[in-house]
This record gives sequence, structure tokens and C-alpha cells, in this order.
Amino acid sequence: MTSPIADGVMAATHKLVQQAMTGQWQDVPKTVEERRVLLNQLSATAQPQDQQWLNALRQAMAESDAVVEQMRKEAPSLTLPRMAVEGMEADSSSNLVDDMLGMIRGSR
Repeated sequence: MTSPIADGVMAATHKLVQQAMTGQWQDVPKTVEERRVLLNQLSATAQPQDQQWLNALRQAMAESDAVVEQMRKEAPSLTLPRMAVEGMEADSSSNLVDDMLGMIRGSR
């Protein structure tokens, strides 16, 4: 399945990973909520043949949420630098998700 909403879910997941990797914990709850909203929109428009794929995405998101929550709890003890991955630009993933959300909201 491919759709702007599915792409938005994936972009939000990428943004979430970057926020966790760079220690931007204050931004994580908003991104988790954005991703949850997108998944709900995707679920509402899914066809019966998409259910298996959608269930796998739900499971992956639940696992991701659990890992991020565990990382957040341990964040004070983490020694990751602000930009943990060389060449990673935090703003690029943020813009991608914002662009996707704007496109999705505009198509309603």
C-alpha cells in the first residue's frame, strides 16, 4: 500500500528516530501524536486487502513507541551528542513531516 498518509507515517517515524537520536525529548510526544493521527487516518481509508499491512504497521509502531519510551526514561544517563549521526539534519525530517501533514490536510 502506498499513499500520502502512509508516507506521512513513515516520515513521522523517521522524525521520531532522529529526535531520539539527538536527544530532542521535548519534541517526541508531539511527533508520536502526529504519527498516531496519521495511522488513524490511514486505518479509516484502508481497503480490506490492506489490513495485513496495516496490522504490521500498527505492531511496528507499538514496538517503536515502547522503545522510545524506554529511551526517554533512560535519557539522563545517555551520552549521545545532540547530532549523534554525522550528517544528520534534524530540520530536514521535521520539514518532511510538516510538508506531508500540510499536503494531507489540504486534500480533505
